[in-house]
Order: sequence, then C-alpha cells, then structure tokens
Amino acid sequence: MGKTLRTTLAAGTALAALALSACGSTTPATNAVDNAAPKVATNVAGTLTIGTDLTYPPYDTLENGKPAGFDVELMNALAGKLGVKANFVDTRFAQIVAGIKADRYDAIASTLYVSAARAKEVDFVPYFQTGNSIISRADGPAYVAAQDLCGKSVGVVTATVIASIMPKEESDLCKKNGKGPITVKEFPTDPEATQALLSGQVDAQMTDGAVAKVAVDKTSGRLKLTSTELIYPIAVGIGVQKGDAQLQEALEGALKELQADGSYDALLAKYNLEPVDPTVLKESLNRK
Repeated sequence: MGKTLRTTLAAGTALAALALSACGSTTPATNAVDNAAPKVATNVAGTLTIGTDLTYPPYDTLENGKPAGFDVELMNALAGKLGVKANFVDTRFAQIVAGIKADRYDAIASTLYVSAARAKEVDFVPYFQTGNSIISRADGPAYVAAQDLCGKSVGVVTATVIASIMPKEESDLCKKNGKGPITVKEFPTDPEATQALLSGQVDAQMTDGAVAKVAVDKTSGRLKLTSTELIYPIAVGIGVQKGDAQLQEALEGALKELQADGSYDALLAKYNLEPVDPTVLKESLNRK
C-alpha cells in the first residue's frame, strides 16, 4: 500500500490499529503535537507508527513500561513537528526491515546502520553516526582492535551490519597473521549476546559503542570495555518504505527544524553522539 492511498484510511483507523497489534506490542505516544492538522499521511491517521527494538539501551529501551532512549526522544520530537503522535511497535531487530516492507509501521527508528544492502530495501533519513566497541570478560584478554579477534568467537545481534562486515573486512589480516577466522555468533538481542559472553559461550562481544558502555556498567565489574576507539564508524538512519518520498522529505524537514531550534544538538549532547559526517555517510552507503 502506498502513502498516496493512506489518506483514505481515516474511517478504517480501528482496523489498522488491530492489524498493528498482531505484529508486536505497541505503546501509546507521549509527544506533544505542534499542530492539530497532520502534515503527513500515515498508515493510521494522526499517528506515526514506528518499528523499534526496545531491547537496545541507551537508544531504545523500556523504562517503567514506556519507550525511552535516544531514538524514542528524537522520534517523539519529529512527530510533534509533523503534527502527529508517535506510536512505537516493539519489534526484534532481525524482523524490523521485513516489518516495514509488510506495511506494519510507517518508519523504522532502531539504530539502523546505513549500508548498501539496506539501501535496496528502505530509504534513509540519516540522523547521527556511531561505531562499535569490543567487550570482554574482566578476567579475559583486552581485545583492542577488530583484528585482535582473529581465531576468537564474537557475539553480535542477528541481522546487524557488523555481523557481516567484521569477518569479511578482517579475513585477509587474519590469514596474513597466520590466525584463524573470526567466528561470529548471532543472538536475537544485545542482552542475550552479553549473557553469552558472561557464561563463556563467546570470547568477546562487539556492539554499538554507547550500548557497550551501558552493558559494561550494568555488570558490576564482570565485563570490561577493551577497545580504545570506535570501530567501523557508520551512519545511522531512520528507515522508510522504498519510494515513500513524501514521508522521507517530511522527516528530513522536521529534522532540519529540530536542528534550527537547537533541540537536535541538545539531544546529541545528552547521549554523547555525533551528527552525520558526509564522508562517513558515503562510506556507509558503499558498505555491503
């Protein structure tokens, strides 16, 4: 279904909401709406439905049963600029792109790394950049760089970009140094990958830098952050359906408004994040 047809759905809002409830848990929005009249057509009239994996603090999580984190705060602010409410559908990351292709939500805001492969499935609105860090057990080796993981098993989240690029980009160095390949073990969520590390199922975990810090802080000294700089810097984007230029442009416009009024910079500072560097965005789009 295209957005050009969605403006006819006002009378069918209840049916659309019922369909959404079958796809994953939904959470009512809390954002303030700037204007009564929505500035964009959405699946459910007056609501921007967002696919988010709420197991990924500090970006996406549940606090007291409500969505919280960087993505949630940003999307609430963007929805307010568009005159709609934000509604978050908790969806595991491995199914999140399939969900938007199946029209279960209007947009994805779940720390979705930009890549060439993903750009074939969704259109992006880049909104910050990040990178990855390595975690190991407190009594284990300090893996500083990705190549230090040659011959080791590494826990990552299923369907993330890191799951495919790490073994590919380091394979030649591993061979050159006479070491075995990096064995990637995928888990549905970051907390499950962290538990696998704690229990000795993997030698290390690689995940987003901010997520890694939260994981280490929560384990009372049992884990340590061993890398000294972000690995594989990458752009992150809000995902919309391929060809949905209306929503893509509306979100880009709302983001510019947040940049202009200073709230975007304030939110980045709160989470110690960076705006997208054009060079990093270009490199991300060239990454398979």
